[in-house]
Amino acid sequence: MHIESTTKVANSIEALDKLLGRISGGQQAKPDWIRLQGGCRLDRVEPEERRLLLERLHGCVLRGFRANNVDIEDASARLDYWCSVASTGFHDFSEQGWMKCYDSPFKENYDYISPYREAGLSKLDPYAVYSAVLGTFDFSVEDFVNTELCSNVRTIIEPMAGTAEFAYHSHFHRPDFRYVMIDLDEDAQGRVMAQRWLEKTEKHYLVANILDESVWAQVKSVTTGESLSYIGKQSHHLFSAKELYRLMQVATEHVDYFMLETPQLAPVMEMGGTDDVTRPEMQDAGLEVELIEEEDGEPNPFTNLMHFHLGAADKTGDRRLFGYRDWTVWSQSILVTLARILDLNAFYFHSELHEFVSVEEEWEDCDVEDEVTFMLFTRRELPPSI
Repeated sequence: MHIESTTKVANSIEALDKLLGRISGGQQAKPDWIRLQGGCRLDRVEPEERRLLLERLHGCVLRGFRANNVDIEDASARLDYWCSVASTGFHDFSEQGWMKCYDSPFKENYDYISPYREAGLSKLDPYAVYSAVLGTFDFSVEDFVNTELCSNVRTIIEPMAGTAEFAYHSHFHRPDFRYVMIDLDEDAQGRVMAQRWLEKTEKHYLVANILDESVWAQVKSVTTGESLSYIGKQSHHLFSAKELYRLMQVATEHVDYFMLETPQLAPVMEMGGTDDVTRPEMQDAGLEVELIEEEDGEPNPFTNLMHFHLGAADKTGDRRLFGYRDWTVWSQSILVTLARILDLNAFYFHSELHEFVSVEEEWEDCDVEDEVTFMLFTRRELPPSI
């Protein structure tokens, strides 16, 4: 089901001030977005005035604001502007615009650049860089539970959660759901649980191995309603064939729907080499971030195995942030084959229909060649309409 959004427009700073006044005063409902255009330019107001406007903006929108009218030629000034916005509760890690967590009262600090500007590579937060370049911000639980297939889901499980953007961002949309995150990284657990969550949301972060069936039994014991498990950032590619088979088997025995984010369809040989993922604010700061193929990491066309790492570099040197050893590209067709061996129903998220569609249907107009895909597997007996 398509999710409708509302947008209000401000053509000047004065018009923005009046609009924010009406929203904060209760005379007008919060829109999803506010679009700043024409003379309404945040880059042309003094830093303190900008900070105050951004704080008001944060409380008056559900999703964020769009401002395509900013034009700053000087890299240092452009970076100052980016840091001022990112430190006031908004990020631009999505193409949708400057976003916040849905209707969040918390002003998150997304500015990972300022510590780097002050102290160099040693102060660069690897988790923040990872989120900026590899995080999935365009989709949340809102997209998936508004489908016919997953409309009764009330528990979200995020295995291989890491920094758990999916669970954390989703809980603002559905604070009444239960959220269970699982990862082997204790540092990531501490980071996620230290974030500001809505008080009434029930959450659990297990430091555990998701190949252990007892972990899934524990997850099932705290589940309410139907459950959706989601592995994002294509992290399941870290598993061997036997491990992935085992994961799909035990997970689908304990959750209703098991979903994997998969890459665009492409031959594995096209995925090798170095991929520059440097963002504009990184470039302005003199920082370069890349996915770098290891010396022995060239993709194997027979096994789909490759080795690479996420690295950052500047004029002072380089730093390895995260390694991806033994990364196997499990294509959609391989996942469907495993699903058939396990007698699972297989679906993908059709981005135009905003519904999960059987892999047997509607494949001619899907966008799996251009965009990431969400593959979903279930043991459930489905009604004829699905």
